[in-house]
Amino acid sequence: MELTDLTRHLLRPDTVPASAEDRTRAVAVLTRPGTGLSDDELRARTAAVHEAATRNDVYLALEGLGAGVPPWGVTMALRVATGVWIAMTAVQIVVWLAIGIGSGGLDVPWWLYSTVGGAGVVAALWWTNESYHRGPGRRPTGAVA
Repeated sequence: MELTDLTRHLLRPDTVPASAEDRTRAVAVLTRPGTGLSDDELRARTAAVHEAATRNDVYLALEGLGAGVPPWGVTMALRVATGVWIAMTAVQIVVWLAIGIGSGGLDVPWWLYSTVGGAGVVAALWWTNESYHRGPGRRPTGAVA
């Protein structure tokens, strides 16, 4: 995975290409009992899921069902936290390099403390956002939590 792919996944999680697993789970949400969808609406939404190019397209097909779609706030928090984390780290590295050039030697990379802490926050938000793409009640094989 390239850095641009990683930043795209974190800053624009809705633009991630929809996988076959995303589509399978979305169809499972559509076909579960109690959705209240008419046959025509079910067919139209299922067709939209199968034609979905991105996760946002899958979200649109599941709109109004209350399942399989991360809340807007979680996705926005991930985008904001990622942007702040990247900007904060870049500024701190530039300041660290400027101090190193000005003093004639590089100091301990003090910017790592906030970078690692910020990465933890972004990772937690990413995990929360991605949890909406995992099947309800399912855990990957060998998962600790």
